[in-house]
Amino acid sequence: MKQYHICPIAMVTNGRRDMSHHTYRMNYGQPLLTATYAWYIDGPELKILVDTGCTADIFHAHGSQTEEDVQSLEEGLDKLGLKPEDIDIVILTHLHFDHVALANKFHKAKFIAQKVELDFALKPHVLASFGYDQNLIEDLKLDLIQGDKEIVEGVRILLTPGHTPGGQSVMVETPKGIAAIPGFCCVMANFEPPPSARARGLEVAAPGSHTDALQAYDSALRIKRTADIILAAHDVSFVGIDRIP
Repeated sequence: MKQYHICPIAMVTNGRRDMSHHTYRMNYGQPLLTATYAWYIDGPELKILVDTGCTADIFHAHGSQTEEDVQSLEEGLDKLGLKPEDIDIVILTHLHFDHVALANKFHKAKFIAQKVELDFALKPHVLASFGYDQNLIEDLKLDLIQGDKEIVEGVRILLTPGHTPGGQSVMVETPKGIAAIPGFCCVMANFEPPPSARARGLEVAAPGSHTDALQAYDSALRIKRTADIILAAHDVSFVGIDRIP
């Protein structure tokens, strides 16, 4: 089995979140610093990026005012010796604006998303519509899949719904085991619930934002039980990290 490394490209931080925003019915009142990333998979013959990240200005335009830029997407790719046009495949974990906002920079890439995710994103329920921006996705040439799928040897997708109907997590073989980039908005606290929650039998915390809380819990649990390394999608601990492992 081929093995790879993952390079986090941090683009935005947000210093004014409550941890309960990410951990359903847990950790109320605990301040949380979060980050937004793209993730480059270093190793396959095809150049694969997971998500495209966002900018502080785009967050501000969508009503969130506390984000600050870390670096541009181009600056992050340049550190890896890459340009947007070098990327062959972009795997979109889900279609919320902060994960797809810069997709239009990748003119040569094939985009992979779940069919059920696109169907929902184009006509979301009003309660879940805040995360989507149809202007960012309507012109993307998407390769739509349904369920789990191997992309290349050592890189596979797991359907992990709940945060959104078609969230997909990316599982990567590395020298230290399977690394997961979860297909839902989370921090490491989602996989390390407080003792009071564990005493009730909860092994993970469902994402605080979800379309189905039970699915969201089960998806987080699937990741925890499958992966050796979890790269929680918005955890700030990966800012400044060159590659994992």
